[in-house]
Amino acid sequence: MRILVFIAFIFACIWAYYFFQEAYVPAPELGEGSRYMHEPPNIRGPSPFYLWSPSKYALILYLNGSDQEGIPDSCDTSRPGINIPETATDLAGMEVAGYELLVFAFCTPTTVGGFNQPDGDGVTKVWRRAEELESLLAHIQRYDIPPERIFVMGQSAGAWAGLLVQRWGNTPFAGLIGFAPAFAGLHGRRLDVWQVERDRQADLIAEAPRIEALIYGFEQDPYEPARAMGWLAEMPGVRYVELSGRHVLGIDCENRFPHSTVFKDCFGEFRQRQILDYIEERITSGVLG
Repeated sequence: MRILVFIAFIFACIWAYYFFQEAYVPAPELGEGSRYMHEPPNIRGPSPFYLWSPSKYALILYLNGSDQEGIPDSCDTSRPGINIPETATDLAGMEVAGYELLVFAFCTPTTVGGFNQPDGDGVTKVWRRAEELESLLAHIQRYDIPPERIFVMGQSAGAWAGLLVQRWGNTPFAGLIGFAPAFAGLHGRRLDVWQVERDRQADLIAEAPRIEALIYGFEQDPYEPARAMGWLAEMPGVRYVELSGRHVLGIDCENRFPHSTVFKDCFGEFRQRQILDYIEERITSGVLG
């Protein structure tokens, strides 16, 4: 009898060791402003992704856009419409394919880049941010929200970072929902060094056999107009939706800056259903990007 009690004690110790090892692994560094965009779910440990009932949820990680390479990015998630659009925050709490959607704004620790900068390390801000996204996805995989129910959503450099992570293929996720992906400055007005780096990264992404993504591009976008993104639109798995940045389905966007059309009411009112349908399709397919 004592032997059985001793064996049970040993197994209990082993279980406790692995339980607390998992429970007390914090997330990688989260930049200031990172948070759930609604009432947060019940969390079991120091990581915001270690949930009591993970089987209930599908997760969207949202990445904001970036400023110029040497200017620190802001990531104000105190309310929708500053660095995260209502198009994203309105999805929080909705049910898709039987799962409640969680929307987590991930403000990356990297806020400035080292490419073409005095005393810089030559690595672009978007590349560093993609590495941080990859690290966070790897962390989330420790817990019980499977990659088939994890999505990345982002605008501008946030969307481009998602494309890079899919290209690297180390941390698969269900799909990317990207709005006006870009990172290298104004189309047609870039310095040669930035054009070369933009083309290098675009060529790298285009080498992927498949990219699972719903991408919205805008005709008048001064950074990456739709006409410059044919390489992405033609990739297997990519659904590239080309829109005017001035009008959506005849509705005036009152928009002086088409690159940020996702922040306008004209966009969200008509595209939410398309985004939800994409998420449901990806979840039910079980195919990873």
